[in-house]
Amino acid sequence: MGKVFDQPSTSSSLVLSGLSWVIVFGALQIGAPFFRSNEIRTILGGLVGSLLFFFFITFVGNLKKEIRWIEAIISLVITFIVTSSVHRVSGTTSVLFSLGVLYYINNQSKSINDRLEEATKPHRK
Repeated sequence: MGKVFDQPSTSSSLVLSGLSWVIVFGALQIGAPFFRSNEIRTILGGLVGSLLFFFFITFVGNLKKEIRWIEAIISLVITFIVTSSVHRVSGTTSVLFSLGVLYYINNQSKSINDRLEEATKPHRK
């Protein structure tokens, strides 16, 4: 039986997530006046901030090979600090959106691990 799917290497994922984090961070800082201009754009700043969380947790996960709750909390705090520098509401909404991202990542990780465990089980006849 062949592989279930091909996973990208951790080194390429590490580099891509790190570069993506830097790009999104720069976009948030350069575009801060845009995100402060009205309420909808402020919430959009929180959504962009949740991308920071996603890229940061991917970066840390590739470094350590697993994420524990302390890394997730530290990632949330870093995301909150960065997006709060744009606007306080952006910081709050980024944490809320990031919790949704964390829930989705956790569900996807469980389903992938279940499929891998099922594929590696020996078949009995």
